[in-house]
Amino acid sequence: MGMSEAKSLAIESWILYTIALLVVICRTLSRRILLGSLKKLQIDDYIMYFVFCCYTIVIVGINQTAVNLNAYLPPAFLATITPAEIQNAIYGCKWTFATEMTKLTTVWGCKACLLILYNHMTKGLPRYHRAVKYVAAYTVLGYIIVMILFLGVWCRPVNWYWKVPVPNSQCASYYNHLIDDAVFNITSDLLILSLPIPLLIKAQLPLKRKIVLFCIFSLGTLVILCAVLNRYYNFTAGYGSLIYLNWYAGETSTAVIVANIPHLWPLISRVFGLGAFKSSSGPDSNRYHLSSSNQGIASRRRTTHHGLDHDGYIRSESEERIAGGGNGGWGTKSMGEGDVELAHANGGFDTNVMGGRREEVPAWGMPIQGSGMDDKDHIMKTVHINQFSEND
Repeated sequence: MGMSEAKSLAIESWILYTIALLVVICRTLSRRILLGSLKKLQIDDYIMYFVFCCYTIVIVGINQTAVNLNAYLPPAFLATITPAEIQNAIYGCKWTFATEMTKLTTVWGCKACLLILYNHMTKGLPRYHRAVKYVAAYTVLGYIIVMILFLGVWCRPVNWYWKVPVPNSQCASYYNHLIDDAVFNITSDLLILSLPIPLLIKAQLPLKRKIVLFCIFSLGTLVILCAVLNRYYNFTAGYGSLIYLNWYAGETSTAVIVANIPHLWPLISRVFGLGAFKSSSGPDSNRYHLSSSNQGIASRRRTTHHGLDHDGYIRSESEERIAGGGNGGWGTKSMGEGDVELAHANGGFDTNVMGGRREEVPAWGMPIQGSGMDDKDHIMKTVHINQFSEND
């Protein structure tokens, strides 16, 4: 890669890095607003910070690879290579190896963060929850297989990845590794992308809100596109061409940005005073829908203030969310004997519901179960309950 190309790559990659850094900072501020303290950050938050460290090495690595030699060189050049050039190529190969390792960890770490999010979203929805677990198992298996093949099969011993010249072409071109990585990377992305779609289709949400949510979750297609283009240039570029490095920067940067965007709404809401996505007007606009496998519960709930309420939800004049009826949520399991205070002629009743732990609520207003709070964090609310079946 010429100096002008290396300079162009440096500008592009560090601009993308700056954008990704700002998004991660905004995620942290958003989580602080939602959870009340940085001490309450959850496992996916810490995974993302580790991922960002790996992503930083990727950006440094691709720029180091661009300005140094490596083992993937034309045979004619290798035949006349000098000792100084060999040392430079070895240095470049080590950076290429480090870049590939951290690129894999960055991309799969972003998948892990999204899967943790979907796992929380689908608690109380057994069929969707199982689907998330199956996709997570496939994703973990794919990562393990790719790493085993990369470190223990395609190039043996592993230090041949930075041997110049190297007798095994796979140690220089990474060709077989790029194939299996593309297969597991793209297929797992497609599966992860498909997870929230059925949930959104069945959600009792206004059309405008659904469209916004579809757009948010569909950002994963950009990651897939970058992965495809990355591999295309890997396979088609000739000796000495490092144009694929631009797509390494693009793929990893897009993955980091997309994995953090779903968590930004509390900050956006606080800064611009937007509250939650507003429900559409109409007779059903004030319904609060809770989905379960066999039946649903609908209750009316109004708030008059914006911002976050004390149990962690984003306030709006009327809200609709999807959740399960599991522990810690507003579901049937929260009601015990003596909770029914007033029966109505229409079959409904008012009840004091003990539940509503301070839960993680992303931008789209779907509460996420499992914050792990103590019993003292339970909230008592009085709601009006109407029972109905799936056939209603």
